[in-house]
Amino acid sequence: MDEKRVKRFYQKLETLEDRLTFIEDNFQEITELKENRVLRKALYKEFQELAEALGDLIAMMIKEEGILVKDDYTNLEGLKSLLEPDIIKNLKKANGLRNVLVHGYNRINDTLAFESINSILPSFWIFSSMVRKWLKKK
Repeated sequence: MDEKRVKRFYQKLETLEDRLTFIEDNFQEITELKENRVLRKALYKEFQELAEALGDLIAMMIKEEGILVKDDYTNLEGLKSLLEPDIIKNLKKANGLRNVLVHGYNRINDTLAFESINSILPSFWIFSSMVRKWLKKK
């Protein structure tokens, strides 16, 4: 993999980890989030950007592996040899939640969204670690 491409991977990883850290550091209480629209919208925007960085990294990895890049769900399946099934399942949930937050399907249940985000976040750290290991082998 050429140096430019490696640099791009690390830029995307930095974005993913920055959004992940920001969410963990700033959104601790559901009560405050429910009462403050600005905080709620900020959380949803950060999560959207986190999920988009995830999708970009997955597509980049799939391409590097010589697999045809498809939709995010299919691309995640292409990483089965690198990630545990429960991590893939959570990352698929993250993509689905991103779609709900962006498009506001059936109005958003803020409590459910908050709980879902919190339950999914650890899978992003596992994914990030896996990408770093994968990059070292390339």
